[in-house]
Amino acid sequence: MRNLARFGVGVLMALGAVSAGAQTAENSAESPATPVWRCGNTYSHQPCASGQTVPTQDARTPEQREQAQAQQKRLKALLDARDQERAAQAAHEQQRAAAAQREQKRLLTLQQREAEKAEKMKRAAEKAHAARHKRRLQQTRERRVVIPPRPNAAP
Repeated sequence: MRNLARFGVGVLMALGAVSAGAQTAENSAESPATPVWRCGNTYSHQPCASGQTVPTQDARTPEQREQAQAQQKRLKALLDARDQERAAQAAHEQQRAAAAQREQKRLLTLQQREAEKAEKMKRAAEKAHAARHKRRLQQTRERRVVIPPRPNAAP
């Protein structure tokens, strides 16, 4: 992944250099008399105090220009393919995350149903236990205890 990122940065830099060269060639073809001034780290068409003129004539042959344009087209196609691949990966990742979220929600719902079912069963068991206990108490109350008479014993 890092190599792809480095390659992408390299491609972008090369594309920028080719694009800048093409723009310079276009500008020099349109107005060859307009000089370009370098003022520190910036370039301008207006002179500055400590500026120097920069040659803007394209020294490349027509074949070299065609090669540069072809290379620029190949780089653009490569960058477009990379962007499409990244978009497809992002869409796939988004779908995978959505599926994981749906699965998690499904499991949570299932757990809640199981908990509710267990709670109902617990309540039913408690109710049955209470009913059994109540019946036992009623049976105990209804029992009659008969105490046998004492034999009359003479003292």
